[in-house]
Amino acid sequence: MKHGAYYYVARTGGRVKWTRLSTEFGEALRKWADIEGGRVTEDWTVAQAVGHYIDVSTKRLKPTTITGYEFSSKQLLAVFGNMRVSEVKKSQVYSYVVKRGNVAGNRERALLSATYGHLAKAGIYEGDNPAAGLQFRNKETARRRYITDAEFITLLRASTKEMRALLKLAYATGMRQTDILSLCVTAAREEGIWYIDSKTNTEHLIEWTFELRGIWQEAVGGRTEPSPVFRARGGAAYTTSGFRATFRALRKRAGLLSITFHDVRRKSGSDADDDAHAQHLLGHTDPKVTRKHYRAKVKSVRPIKSV
Repeated sequence: MKHGAYYYVARTGGRVKWTRLSTEFGEALRKWADIEGGRVTEDWTVAQAVGHYIDVSTKRLKPTTITGYEFSSKQLLAVFGNMRVSEVKKSQVYSYVVKRGNVAGNRERALLSATYGHLAKAGIYEGDNPAAGLQFRNKETARRRYITDAEFITLLRASTKEMRALLKLAYATGMRQTDILSLCVTAAREEGIWYIDSKTNTEHLIEWTFELRGIWQEAVGGRTEPSPVFRARGGAAYTTSGFRATFRALRKRAGLLSITFHDVRRKSGSDADDDAHAQHLLGHTDPKVTRKHYRAKVKSVRPIKSV
């Protein structure tokens, strides 16, 4: 990284050549893999292997998964990036995960393991997978951050007109970030809002209510053409990184730095009438997932009367 962009640095003899790749880490990693692709596979570094794996996975994995891989690779490659794939030891990966001590460490180990698994299936590398079978996993606890009604109102007041409509629709429908950003104007049907869940690939229909129709009209105005409901500056669809930057700026203005956009989905599940309503709204097949991760609202109880 230099001057706001990622570069490929090649050293030949005493000369150093810098080739600009991209300002986006994921794109830079894939271009890096393309450049390195002509090298003998036995010489591949972990960085090249991870870049190659992410590159070939873009066509078969969901965009959110690829984004997660790109995020995980930043910390992972800072430690293992320059090592040859044959040099990495299981003890080193174990030590890395233990020192990270968080959920991110688990995700980064999983990415490394998946990369080695891909290399083996592709016949690129025949050695052991140092990230597999560690018999250790950092404890993962369900995030329970609940956005209160007062906080949500504060968030809406700090929003632009379009972002305010986006947040209202996200709360009313419980949609994932990916789904609401890819939502098209033509998703409006006679019965309600129709879309396909990007994670489960199942169809959803959110029935119209008077309030939901009002939110929809606020979002689309009079548009009927097949275009994204929510658009970034210039009218283009939001990118994942662009929306994250926009939401970070919003929560900073609102003074709510501890929340994430996914917490809006949790608020939807928590504010639903009951567990069954929350499960169907969020599109979960397992009610345990709904109760563990999305029913976070604290229930009030009456105290015992004095004797």
